[in-house]
Amino acid sequence: MSIALDAVAIALRRLSGVDPGELLALEGGASDRWYLRLVGPLAARQGAESLIVMGIAPRLRAIFDAYLGIRRFLERKGLPVPRVFGEWPADGLVLLEDFGDTTMTRALADWPDDAGLLYDRAIALLARLHACAEDPGDPSPAVHLSFDVEKFQYEFGFHVKTWLIERHWQVEPTPAEREALELAFAWIPERLAAQPRVFTHRDYQSSNLMVRADGSLGVIDFQDARQGLRQYDLASLAWDSYVCLDDAARARMVGAYLRQVPLDAAALPEECDFLLRLAAIQRKLHDAGAFVYAAAHRGKRSFLRFIPDAVATATGLMAGIAECRAAGAILDDYAGRAARGSPAERP
Repeated sequence: MSIALDAVAIALRRLSGVDPGELLALEGGASDRWYLRLVGPLAARQGAESLIVMGIAPRLRAIFDAYLGIRRFLERKGLPVPRVFGEWPADGLVLLEDFGDTTMTRALADWPDDAGLLYDRAIALLARLHACAEDPGDPSPAVHLSFDVEKFQYEFGFHVKTWLIERHWQVEPTPAEREALELAFAWIPERLAAQPRVFTHRDYQSSNLMVRADGSLGVIDFQDARQGLRQYDLASLAWDSYVCLDDAARARMVGAYLRQVPLDAAALPEECDFLLRLAAIQRKLHDAGAFVYAAAHRGKRSFLRFIPDAVATATGLMAGIAECRAAGAILDDYAGRAARGSPAERP
């Protein structure tokens, strides 16, 4: 996504009344937002060496408002989210605290010996996020939106059927295949949506956790938060798109989480594990379709390389669940056909 730095500088000068200083482009994720680092008079006025400029097209104002509303909600709950030093919703610009450049993804790669400590901190932070109590009077979208059956089914329809199967793999399922897929894509939402709900980040993975200067973690990219089952965020971290973990590491992570949260008495360990795997299936298939969409609509083609692993993870888990096995085999076949045809660079 190309950003006109001069135009942003002019807008910031107009909005703040201060020469903003130097703007440096930063790499963003798969979303519609873009980020710049600001160094100079405007940051100095706030007593900071640097700030982050987050921008979004004015036509996507709802996303901007959701981000700001959820940020305020989390700040009130004492969670480590970036402070805001200026916000101009009509222009799609906000000045944020700079958490630095070290994502947990990068830290795990650079300091592998610290992986255990980093995951302990990530799990402790996740437990705090999930403990954010609902306040019916709070205007934050995260309080009033839920991972219900309709939301899960929408993600299967939009990300998996439309973008992954039809657009990326360019497959038209046979009637029998379509029936098997529809059965699984209806059964999974029913099971996941029936669980007790807590505040969920919605994209809790290493790329959205920042290792700050003091070693603590800050959380970003929370604008899609909503009420949902605990296992969703835990699955997002345990089956991270950007970090490869083995079963032992996942088990350690889940054990650490379960020691910190009060699970419902009916949530036996085997049921928790089952729901975790089911959430991971939904999450990884959603990720695969979202990567295709990001490449096609946002020009972020680098995300295409993560699709094969995301699908392989999902279909591998589906093979172990009777209600998902047939659909998983179909998706695995589609992925195999795509690999043999080398369409990996075709969104």
